[in-house]
Amino acid sequence: MVFKCEKCNLAWYYPVKKCIYCKGVVKELKEEKYRVRGITEVFVPSKDHSQVPYYDLLLEDENDNLHIKKSFKKYEIGDVILTDNKKKEEHIKEKIGVIGTGVTGTGIAQVLVSAGFEVILKSRTQESLDSAIQKIERELLRTMSVSEKNKIIKNIKPTTNLDDLINADIIIESVTENINVKKQLFKELDEILPDKAIIATNTSSLSIDELASATARPDRFIGMHFFNPVPKMYLLEIVRGEKTSDTIIDKITKLAKQINKTPIITKNSPCFIVNRILAAYLNEAIWELYEGVASAEDIDTASKLGLNHPMGPLALVDLISLDIVLAILKSLHQRTGDKKYLPCPLIEEKVKEGKLGRKTKEGFYKYIT
Repeated sequence: MVFKCEKCNLAWYYPVKKCIYCKGVVKELKEEKYRVRGITEVFVPSKDHSQVPYYDLLLEDENDNLHIKKSFKKYEIGDVILTDNKKKEEHIKEKIGVIGTGVTGTGIAQVLVSAGFEVILKSRTQESLDSAIQKIERELLRTMSVSEKNKIIKNIKPTTNLDDLINADIIIESVTENINVKKQLFKELDEILPDKAIIATNTSSLSIDELASATARPDRFIGMHFFNPVPKMYLLEIVRGEKTSDTIIDKITKLAKQINKTPIITKNSPCFIVNRILAAYLNEAIWELYEGVASAEDIDTASKLGLNHPMGPLALVDLISLDIVLAILKSLHQRTGDKKYLPCPLIEEKVKEGKLGRKTKEGFYKYIT
């Protein structure tokens, strides 16, 4: 027996009526058992499989029949996989507006349009829009022909006019991590969008409830926290506000799966799940550099080899952007009062100097274009 929550996908092997985490409905699933007999790890993207690495699994069922299954989860030879025979959920077909053409906003637009959605991409300037479209085109051409890329890219409608979002069913905001800027944007969106529209914020640290208070639709307001680089990172934190409806949670969970993300539902706590853990780690690495414990290169090398991380903490701060990491630290320190989140003076100095990481070509490291 397998019992699975319809909202957050947590599973139990004993009867459960209601999910202890998200309070969703739990149903019994009929399962099929497979044993892993072979594994091929694929690193080269293709037309149908642009996200890598993934694994082609050779599976054997209970009747000794062999099957091949694609998986992004790593298994070992001999592992047993349990799957349910539930019919696939219907795909949602909403028109989606994305506001912001920074690294994250551009990545969000790319994964949405690649999954077949019509996207309205909003930025403040035409120059930023052109740059974002060019970046998406370059990324698409890594895995497809020019004609295939053209078919996909035509589903992006770039605009500098907020009113062009009026027909969007879902809005995903990805502007600067400033609560006043975001609240003003949400107030303006609330005035032009139809009542049925959903507003989602990509905030990595701010309170969903406070942001939702700028609108008259807190029940249709939700957090969708993507991780960079968006096309390669599978996690999506879905943040439930105090008044976010179950219907909206369900719809955004379906959307996450449709764009090949793994949705994790979290309460509206300071910085949610990942960043609350990550912020302390990154801040400590910056303090070590500030105190002269070791060089940036040695701190990163030690972290990669000692913790088995693919990237060192200082290089990761450069990738995320120093201003965003600083905003996260300040938010956590203010909301929790915990000294471990007090920003190191070094990151504040670099942000004042405009050394924000990869996006400005210099942070803890220098980058050549």
